[in-house]
Amino acid sequence: MLSLRLVASLVISGLALLLLGIALSFTPARAATGPAPRDYDTSAYRYTDKPAPAAVSAGIRTLTVYVDRDFGPAERERIGLALQQWNHVLNGLVRFRTGLLPPDPSDQALAQIRRSGAWIVAKVDSRHPAARERTALAMTVGGRGGGFVYVIADRFGTRDLTAVMLHELGHVLGAGHDPRGHLMSPVYDRSNGHCIDRGTGASARAWTMGDIAAGDRL
Repeated sequence: MLSLRLVASLVISGLALLLLGIALSFTPARAATGPAPRDYDTSAYRYTDKPAPAAVSAGIRTLTVYVDRDFGPAERERIGLALQQWNHVLNGLVRFRTGLLPPDPSDQALAQIRRSGAWIVAKVDSRHPAARERTALAMTVGGRGGGFVYVIADRFGTRDLTAVMLHELGHVLGAGHDPRGHLMSPVYDRSNGHCIDRGTGASARAWTMGDIAAGDRL
């Protein structure tokens, strides 16, 4: 009788271990089919697209920004974060509206976009004429009638595209370099690029009564 109980106990224990092993074997497969973890931390960027009523009633000036299709989805997201951050700070006085460039745009199409007063964020490399400054990560060229933000992609490495775009959009809005500033410092510093400081925001808001600065570069 004792031996039968021992055998039954061993059989039950073996079955329990077998079932546990099967369950554990499926756990990694279920985890692998879940959403992939993001490799880019966006927690430093906060924004809202709901300006205060007082700002809206004053009239919104819209700047259209076309993003080059050569940027990948993750890069477009990082550019979008910079635009959204600026829209929050400007609080409706000026608002960025975004779109994608048409595929393989002709020179005529680009000229038409420029004539409309829009800005183009273009992805280039170090061979482009806009990259003549060897330490530049990006270059903003234009005026009140629109222009280009050239992103020199092969120089970025681990640098933060959102931080660089926050800086370049500051130039689009008339802010110059400020050696004592944070975002508009002439030298890239990721720790200073996570927010739009008070001085840069004031300069950009004042742009609504002035001209856009041209030819600035980071």
